[in-house]
Amino acid sequence: MHRPLILTAIISMAVASSAAQASADWVAAVLDHPNLRVQNSSIEKQKWKILELEAEQGFDFDIKSSAHLPIAEHFDSSFSRVATYDPYLDLVFSASHTLYDFGESDSLIDAERTLQTRARLAFANAFEQQTHALFSLVLQHQKAKTTVVIIDTAQANIALVKKDLVKRFEAGLGTITDIRRTQLSQIDLETQIVQLFNKMDEIEHMVNSDYGLTVADLVNDWHSIEPQLSRVSYVPEQALRTSAISQDLQTSLRYQRNSIDAQKKPKLIIDVNTTLYDVTRSLGNYRVAGEFRLTFPAFDSGYRSAKMASITHAISAEQQALAKVIQQKNLDLKTSERQIEDLELREQEGTKKHNNLVLQLKNMKLSLGKTANDHASLANMYTQIASAEINLIGIASDMEQLTLDHVLLSEQIIQQFNVSYNQLP
Repeated sequence: MHRPLILTAIISMAVASSAAQASADWVAAVLDHPNLRVQNSSIEKQKWKILELEAEQGFDFDIKSSAHLPIAEHFDSSFSRVATYDPYLDLVFSASHTLYDFGESDSLIDAERTLQTRARLAFANAFEQQTHALFSLVLQHQKAKTTVVIIDTAQANIALVKKDLVKRFEAGLGTITDIRRTQLSQIDLETQIVQLFNKMDEIEHMVNSDYGLTVADLVNDWHSIEPQLSRVSYVPEQALRTSAISQDLQTSLRYQRNSIDAQKKPKLIIDVNTTLYDVTRSLGNYRVAGEFRLTFPAFDSGYRSAKMASITHAISAEQQALAKVIQQKNLDLKTSERQIEDLELREQEGTKKHNNLVLQLKNMKLSLGKTANDHASLANMYTQIASAEINLIGIASDMEQLTLDHVLLSEQIIQQFNVSYNQLP
């Protein structure tokens, strides 16, 4: 990114003042953030749903007993429906398996698999958002730190002016008002520094508590990443992860609709029952019997039809929502481009103003002593130059932030930050 020489020099001073090594693995720190752990649990949840549905496709195997313990009985000699013998205990082993269900269970599994893919894509989006949040903090910290460097320089220059004004006052060549005005400038700058240090402390605490890192670990990472970031004014719908997430949801809903449709059709089931009779006496009496069952849902009061209509409506609503998101995203990308262009114009104007103030300061020093108020005006000039430099730093920081926002909008943080998809779940 293009910067005036004055900004490059100031930022270099700020970076050089912290000689800490870059973070060994900021990606791992982002992945370990609580927000990402919640997203990862959604992927795990889908995995277990798939395993559960796959298990339901296998055999159901049950063991039960059938016992008879006479307490009080009386039957006519001609009554043959119930046999009255000694107590007994039977064991019954039963297995059941659905042979064909017109794809009802397979469609449900496919629906959950698609949702698992969607959960992984949503995790990637969440990773980009969390990365954006992390490096936004880094930018805020660097802006504050660079501003402190500028103010420190201005304070040192104003302190020299004040020292000179005191000497002139003691020699009867100046007024106490000039000294007081210079002190007020110093107090204002000191207040700004206190506020900036408080902001830096707050950011450092957030980075440490949320990511287990220090800002110094991330500064060099950002300065290696930032030059390779590129902006695009338009991203095709098919290239957006958001589009794939929506398409996966629509596909999952279609699979669910297919499953409900299959429920209206017959289902073929096989049962195999093995009975061991009177196992307390012997295991030699048994019977193995098989059975094919054909079930057919005759009437459901319109429940399945209503459910299918509801899913069809949900698919249509999702399509409309996606179109709106894509439209808004491309609008935001264009707005971001215009904002960056406006900042570039402001940077040019700010640079001209800064150069003009520096020239005025140079001329003021050359003519120092020719007028009584020259020394007092120096402090004000140093303050104006500091304000102009702070304004330029703010513009540069805003441009970096907008570029970062732009890359997030175009959903390209993973690619442009050179993060391998193998590192994501």
